[in-house]
Amino acid sequence: MINKLKEDIDREIRLFQADVKKDLKLHTISPLLFEGIKDFIERPGKRIRPILFILAYLGYTKKRRISRQKLLRASLSLELLHDFLLIHDDVIDKSCMRRGKLSLHRLFNSKLKISSDDETGSDLSIVAGDVIFALAVGSFLSFDGNSERKEKALVEFIKTAALTGAGEFIDITSGMKGIDKISRKEIFDICTFKTAEYTFCGPMKIGASLAGAANAELKKLSGLGIALGRAFQILDDLLDVFSTTIRTGKPVLSDLAESKKTLLVWETFRRLGTKDKKIFKVLFGKKSKTKEDLQKIEQLIIKSGARLYCVSKIHALIKEARSLSAGVKMKKRYKQELSRIIDDIALKTDALS
Repeated sequence: MINKLKEDIDREIRLFQADVKKDLKLHTISPLLFEGIKDFIERPGKRIRPILFILAYLGYTKKRRISRQKLLRASLSLELLHDFLLIHDDVIDKSCMRRGKLSLHRLFNSKLKISSDDETGSDLSIVAGDVIFALAVGSFLSFDGNSERKEKALVEFIKTAALTGAGEFIDITSGMKGIDKISRKEIFDICTFKTAEYTFCGPMKIGASLAGAANAELKKLSGLGIALGRAFQILDDLLDVFSTTIRTGKPVLSDLAESKKTLLVWETFRRLGTKDKKIFKVLFGKKSKTKEDLQKIEQLIIKSGARLYCVSKIHALIKEARSLSAGVKMKKRYKQELSRIIDDIALKTDALS
């Protein structure tokens, strides 16, 4: 079912683009803006957020008949929210790649034939991201449903966007601190608010709210989403170091290059001896790191045992997620699909053991 949903969502994205062209005529206002947005949102992705939205809605709805096309269109609100956040994140981090291609600000600079570091591309990307956020709200509102449920779901959508923004904020402020000044709580707060809220909690709660699920179920889904989101983020942090550009769609070690304060980094520093701690702190604190610097950091991560710790932490979170998943009252068919998503995270983690 998940593979079929992904195919349907990809097709709906293309249909959505055609409707945007027809209704807003962005291509006549600015071909550069239209083509930039089109290029970015059509790039291959996991589509996990719209998939979870659909599974939650179908898992709780009591309707016998629904418009699949309208449900797919509404689900795009979560994918477009994701795109909006990625674009702004890439500007903040000055990232050069996203999903295996140039990040949007780099793409704009390339199209304009100006330096890759020119701030024009960043300025344009921020605006393009804002347009995409507006399109996200529009795609959500296109769903026909009970007005009270729709309003409740929209409130959840707004909360999701706001909390994710707060997560980005604390991620940036934590970047101003030395690795020795960051607490474990701050690390997990970033995982929760920057990733879990809009990747797992939000999509499931929005879909379930739209379907009329009870508040008690929304609370369960929130707990499940936090456990899964944290596992997902820790896995992503591991893949940044121990995977390939082809798999992740961005340069390997990019998070280390940007001095991201991840659980992997925090545990590495905590576990190293005094001498290695000093070396790690100097290397990690560099604003511009050489390839050799990054390789030394990677060696210290392995030496510390932080990699295996993070793998074990992911497995603990997966165990928690499975326990919480067993307690939700979704229809069996969709609950099983949710379990497959949990299993996929577990399998990818096993490959890093």
